[in-house]
Amino acid sequence: MNASTKTIPLLDIGGEGRYVTALNLNPNAVKTLGPEKGQPIPKRLNGRIEHIPLPDNSVQMVVVERTPLTNEAIDEINRVIADGGTLVFRHVVADEANPHQRVRERIEGTVDMEDIELDGQQVQQLVIRRSE
Repeated sequence: MNASTKTIPLLDIGGEGRYVTALNLNPNAVKTLGPEKGQPIPKRLNGRIEHIPLPDNSVQMVVVERTPLTNEAIDEINRVIADGGTLVFRHVVADEANPHQRVRERIEGTVDMEDIELDGQQVQQLVIRRSE
């Protein structure tokens, strides 16, 4: 990324506007859940997780919640995260399985993992901080 290109502070994969400052990567133009269902998604970036239409190393923080993660998707997230950036993954834990095992195998950085309650569900939260 050259010096004239700005870094994106927050990319929400599959986002519909939950985070005010986020750029929301979503193939849908309108919200699909909640009381604002059918309303346009703010700050929407048209695309899918497997082909994020952003330059390499261009995002400071990526949030992924309850979105299926193929190896291709994990590699694409790893491509856009900036050096020193933070990745946050939140997925429901089912049958004692580790929903983030492949992420940890494919993305290097300092790892913090915990189980939290989110919207009434137990989810595993994985935070990876990439080194500078």
